[in-house]
Amino acid sequence: MKKAFTLVELLIVIALIAILSVAVLATINPIEQANKARDAAQKNDAAEVLSAYERYYTSQNSYPWGQPGTVGATVVASNLLPFGVSDGAGGEGVLITTSELKASFAAKTPFQTGADAIDMMYTYYDGSDSSYVCYVPKAKANRTLLGMLRCVSPYVDATHGGMQNPGENGCSSIAPTSDEWNDQDTYAVPESAYWMCVPETASASGAGVPTAVVTP
Repeated sequence: MKKAFTLVELLIVIALIAILSVAVLATINPIEQANKARDAAQKNDAAEVLSAYERYYTSQNSYPWGQPGTVGATVVASNLLPFGVSDGAGGEGVLITTSELKASFAAKTPFQTGADAIDMMYTYYDGSDSSYVCYVPKAKANRTLLGMLRCVSPYVDATHGGMQNPGENGCSSIAPTSDEWNDQDTYAVPESAYWMCVPETASASGAGVPTAVVTP
């Protein structure tokens, strides 16, 4: 007589496989891994743009948004021409036309008109000698690095600087699971620390109020 699995035994095996699959997926968390990969790409792009700014300044004695002594502290949105990559409508910025960046850079999401706010970048120049390129992280692991997050304000007023650390001038941290991360209209609000910046270890303390602001 042939031996075979009973229906109950098969159901038990299927249930065990399902439980193990859920446990593996919970450990791997493919969405979180995809978000980490996206954040790593944003960080690399931000670092490339920052390096391109310094090379451009060395040859032109100016940044894409103007001479430091003229414009002072400055905030520039990534999908506009003064950011230096693209005009947001298919045109190439000066970092492309001067070969500081490859032409393919202009086709990336942060530099396009209509880009989701969470995919945007901002450049902050403090008006003296420091530039930063900032992006919004998607991975929960990165959103828990509260000491690495900054407020980046596109507003000019006496209270908010262009970039602040949490705890400065009303800049506050956000819980990694907060619904605020999904509200794209809030990224221009200076009181919320949404942004990771390159260089990431630099402190924003003492950042000046921008005198020139370019936003979407």
